[in-house]
Parts: sequence; C-alpha cells; structure tokens
Amino acid sequence: MAIAALVLWMCTAAAGGYLLATSTRVGTGDGTPGEKAPAPEPAPEPAAVPAAPVRAKDRFDPPSLARAKSEPLPGMRALAEFAHPALAIIGLGMWLAYVFSRDRLFAAIGLGVLLGAICAGLYWALANARAARHPSSPDSCPPGPDPGAAARHPGALTFPPRLLILHGLGAALTLLLTALIAARA
Repeated sequence: MAIAALVLWMCTAAAGGYLLATSTRVGTGDGTPGEKAPAPEPAPEPAAVPAAPVRAKDRFDPPSLARAKSEPLPGMRALAEFAHPALAIIGLGMWLAYVFSRDRLFAAIGLGVLLGAICAGLYWALANARAARHPSSPDSCPPGPDPGAAARHPGALTFPPRLLILHGLGAALTLLLTALIAARA
C-alpha cells in the first residue's frame, strides 16, 4: 500500500510539473521578456472611485513592486509558488525513505510535509484566483470563458482546468493514502 501511495504521489507530481511546464504567462508587464501581447481593447470607463494618493516615494516604483505592494500579504504568493513544489519534492523524498526503510518517523515526516505542500498549493491557487478577480491588479483577467483574456492582460498565468482538477484529485488521494498508512504504521 505504501508503494501505491508513492506511485500516486509521483503521478501527482508529474501532473504538477506538466502544469508548470505548460502554463502560459503572457509578458509580465514589468519589462521582462515574454510573448508580445496584443493591444488591449478600450474598455468603458468605470465609475469614478477615489484612488489612494500616490506618495512621492511610490511614484518611481516599477510595476512588479507596485503589484507586490497591492497584495494583501506582500510576497506570500511568490512564497507559495516556490514552497508548493519544493515541499512536495521534500515530502516525496521522505515517503520514498519510508518505503525503503519502513521507519514510522519517515512516514510521519512525509505526511506533515505533504500537508504543508497542500496548504501552500491551496494558498497559491486562492491568491491567483483573487488576483484574477481583483480589477485594480495589474495581472488581473476578467472572469468568464474568454480564451483571449490572458493575452490581453500582462502577467496572467493560465493553467489547463482539467489538469488542475486531476492534480487536485491526485493530491487528495495521496493525502488520504498517506494519512491511513501513517496512522497504521
């Protein structure tokens, strides 16, 4: 059963790696190279909303810094983007050590690291969804089934939805199997 959990974990990691490799990032909006995005269509002006006054020292901030400052917890999205795959790889190594040694400590550590990876992945997904919905975010996309929305919004990151569901289901099944095995071990 531990080998089945290991194989499922590896398949989930492969789906996650494929997600990262096939995701589409169209330009970052801050001068870094990317695909050239077509010119955005002019949108109707929204109702006047009083904007926060721009401080003198914020006037010269590059777009990436302005985007980071507009996040609810600056830097957490980037941390989750790094921590999710890193924790998943570390947890996979711990589970592999458990499979070879059958030491309960490796099972417990692998389960704990898996929980951290899942939490980081959920936060990453929620932060990306929030950024896509937030109209004042520089990398936001309007909701809806518009396939060209990512091309018109610099920095938008898109993932194939079916593969996201497959990755999430694989993670849930991996968590279930590892929790059962770690509790029994």
